[in-house]
Amino acid sequence: MTELPSRPPRETQPRSPQGRRVLILSIVGGAVLVVAAIVIIVILGLRGSDAPSEATPAPTAIPQPTQTVAASPLPVPSCDTIISSGDVQVSIALPISLTFGDWSYPVEPIVPAEVAWAYPADRSGTAVWVCGTVVNYVIGLEPTPENETLVTGLVPGDEIRLRLSSGAVLPFRFTGRREAPSGEEDALAQQQPRLTLILAEGGTWQIAAADYVAEAEPMQPPLMGESGQVGQPTQAGDARVTVTRGYVQRVDALPAGTAYYVVEYTVENVGETPLTGDRFSMKLDDAMSDTYLLSPPGSEAGEFGPLSGEIAPGASAQGSAGYLVPDPLPNGALSWTFSPRAGSGAQAVVSIPHEGPAVSEPSVRQANVAVLDAFLNSDASALILEAEVQNTGSDALIIEEADISLSSSAGLGELLLTAPPLPWTILPSERQVVELQYARPDASTVLLELLGYSFEIGGLQ
Repeated sequence: MTELPSRPPRETQPRSPQGRRVLILSIVGGAVLVVAAIVIIVILGLRGSDAPSEATPAPTAIPQPTQTVAASPLPVPSCDTIISSGDVQVSIALPISLTFGDWSYPVEPIVPAEVAWAYPADRSGTAVWVCGTVVNYVIGLEPTPENETLVTGLVPGDEIRLRLSSGAVLPFRFTGRREAPSGEEDALAQQQPRLTLILAEGGTWQIAAADYVAEAEPMQPPLMGESGQVGQPTQAGDARVTVTRGYVQRVDALPAGTAYYVVEYTVENVGETPLTGDRFSMKLDDAMSDTYLLSPPGSEAGEFGPLSGEIAPGASAQGSAGYLVPDPLPNGALSWTFSPRAGSGAQAVVSIPHEGPAVSEPSVRQANVAVLDAFLNSDASALILEAEVQNTGSDALIIEEADISLSSSAGLGELLLTAPPLPWTILPSERQVVELQYARPDASTVLLELLGYSFEIGGLQ
C-alpha cells in the first residue's frame, strides 16, 4: 500500500527522514556542575540510610549489573540502579509487573547476598527482580507447582511482557528452557537484551529465556480461525462465514483477457458487539499463488453486491466479493481469505474449486504494467498516478479510456486528464510512461485497474 505525499506533478522533492525523538540533556556552566555533584553526593549518602528511595525513570541508557551487597532487612529493599555519563548520574525505571499468558505477577526488587541466590523465604505471591540487571532482566519466580507448570508450559514464540515504573512495557518472546547449577554466570550475563526467568530449587536453577522484541519487529498476534470448504461455516473471530459459491463473471466493459471472479458469502455475527461490513478484509489467491485485491466494481457485479453497514449480534448478512482476474483463470483451487477487519489475527480461509486451463499453460498477457508513483497535487484536490506500460505482444497495443478505471468506496473515480492524451499506442517490445490525473476521491484507499492489473493505493486521508 502506498502512502501519498502532497506535491505538484512531475516534480521531485526530497523525502524527509522519519522524525525521531531524541532526549538531549544539556548542562550549562561550571557552577551547575558543582551544584549537581553536591546534590548527587547527598542523595547517594541518604541511600545508605534505612529510608527507601524512589527510582527516577530514564528511558534509554543501560548499565552493567551492580555489585552484589548484603540483603536489606526491609521487606522491599531500596534498589536504585544508577547510570553515569560524565558528571551526570540518573536512576533508571524498575520492573513492577510480569505478565505471560493469563498470569500476572507484581515484581519486587531484591539485593541478593550471593550469586547463587534463591527465592527469598519472606516473600510469597510475587516475582523478584535481581537489582541491577537491566540489559538481561533476571526475574525469580516462587518455586510453587503452579509456577513450575506455567514455565514448563511455555512454547517458543510465547509473549512475555515486563512493565516498568516509568509506564513502559518491554515485550519479550520465549525461546527455550534449561536447567543449570545455582549461580551460573551465563544466566546473569548482561551482554544481550533479554529476560531470564529463574525457578530456584535446592542447588539448581530452572531457567526460561526470552529474547527482547525490538520495535522494528513487532509481535504478530496469533492467527485465530479455521480452514473450510464451500458450504461449510468457517469461524474468524466473532464472524462465522459461509461461502455459497464462486464463479467467473465476464463483463463486456472489461478489457479483453480479463474478467471478475465473484465469491458469494454469508456472515453471521456470533459475538456480542456489532460487526462492520465496511471493515471486512477479503483477498483471493489462485493456484499460481497470485493475489487479487477486492474490486468494488467486481463486487457490484455479484448477486448481493458489496456488504456494508453493521451486522448486529446474532444477525446474518449476505454479500459479494469481486476480484479482477485474468481470463482464463489458471486451473486449480482458489483460496479466499476473510478477516473481520484489516490487521486482525482472526481469519477464515476457504478453498474454492476452480477448473480452468492447466497450470502448465498459463494465459498469455500482452502487457506488463507497473505503478511508478502516486501523489496528490499541490492543493490536494487531485490524485496523480504515474505508470509504465510495456507491450509484450507481437502487435501494436492500443489503450483506451475503457481499459482504465479507478474505484473506491465512494464509487468510480473521475478522470480529469492523461499524459499523453488517450488513446495510447505502444508498439511491440516498447515501453510507455503515462500519467493519469483523477479528482481526489472521498476515500482513504482506491483501486486502480489498468489492462487487467490491479493496484491498491492508500493514504489519501
